[in-house]
Amino acid sequence: MTRTSVVVVAYRSSGYLERGLPALLRDPAVGDVVVVDNSSDPATARVVGRADGRVRYVDPGANLGFARGCNLGMRATSDPVVTFLNPDVLLEQSLAELVDRCGADDRMVLGGGLTGEAGGALGNARRRETLGTELRRAVLGAGSSLQPVAADTGTIAVPQVDGAFLIAHRTFLELLDGYDERFELYFEDVDICDRARVHGRVLLDTRRFGSHAGGGSSRTVAAVSYCVFRVSRIRYFAKRGGRAAAAAALVVAVAEVVARTLTRQPEGWRVRWRALRLSAREAWRPGTVRVLS
Repeated sequence: MTRTSVVVVAYRSSGYLERGLPALLRDPAVGDVVVVDNSSDPATARVVGRADGRVRYVDPGANLGFARGCNLGMRATSDPVVTFLNPDVLLEQSLAELVDRCGADDRMVLGGGLTGEAGGALGNARRRETLGTELRRAVLGAGSSLQPVAADTGTIAVPQVDGAFLIAHRTFLELLDGYDERFELYFEDVDICDRARVHGRVLLDTRRFGSHAGGGSSRTVAAVSYCVFRVSRIRYFAKRGGRAAAAAALVVAVAEVVARTLTRQPEGWRVRWRALRLSAREAWRPGTVRVLS
């Protein structure tokens, strides 16, 4: 059996890890498990310490962001396949078939179907990222970016699988140079799937493999998460299309402020205006804005 290393990038995630690690460790397809704790959280360290010794706890001493945390975790593991798993994903069946598929095809990124905690439709495939999809998300909300996928319809090509549950062969990840560490949080999964489609495929196995609470870590720092998403959006479009695309993404950001102010969204106007100022600074001076600390 091909085995997978599992990399979990955590942030104040002890409660989720306490639920999720036991099921993960019972899976015979799972080899190395690494928890990279961006919050240096003693409770997270204790949960990992109570595991059966197969889980390595890595405290980088700072909030590295998701992309850097994933790359750090990958370097600390050795199995031929690597699974990146959010701490708030609760797996309910073995990864064996997904891992074997990646072992046999080292030119793809693969995900397995996830629902919300209450069940419902699969929610971890995304539409191809464009300025149009971002404008729709800015006006209509995050749900508009989901790619509707029918459950139990086989393994299908999708533009993007959510980074909460993403699997690939280690050699393919190395070919892609891993995650782009310029993204502190958000859009790193969009970017790696873009690059994966150039060199191979992005697929989703539409069987239900578990549930994803969604935002389990980001809710603890909601204002920061809101801002870093908006900065990463500018950074993503700048990478794809230079200053002109970044300026267009900034127009989307302005439209979003108007829409969310008119509909009185819960983050409040102070957070929205801070995010807009940071986005404008990033568009003007690419790569200079850091939100996480």
